[in-house]
Amino acid sequence: MPPYLFPGSGKLKIAALAGNQKAKKTKTGGKAVLLKGGSFTAKFEVDRPAQTLPPLPPDSDKTAQYSGTGMFVTTNMKLTGS
Repeated sequence: MPPYLFPGSGKLKIAALAGNQKAKKTKTGGKAVLLKGGSFTAKFEVDRPAQTLPPLPPDSDKTAQYSGTGMFVTTNMKLTGS
């Protein structure tokens, strides 16, 4: 987003899944599989902040962490989990 036009980088971490996003029965490697469902809550931890580009004076985004929501999207049309 302007004025930070040179992208930064970071890690997206899921803080909490919705109740219908973790399988109760279907497992792989002994762990429950993740399912398409409601929205999870997530946080993005900035490793390298976004920067301004010339002719603007040098500046970087000062926000170290962002919070938000997301959802899983699948292209699987054959298998179902529960």
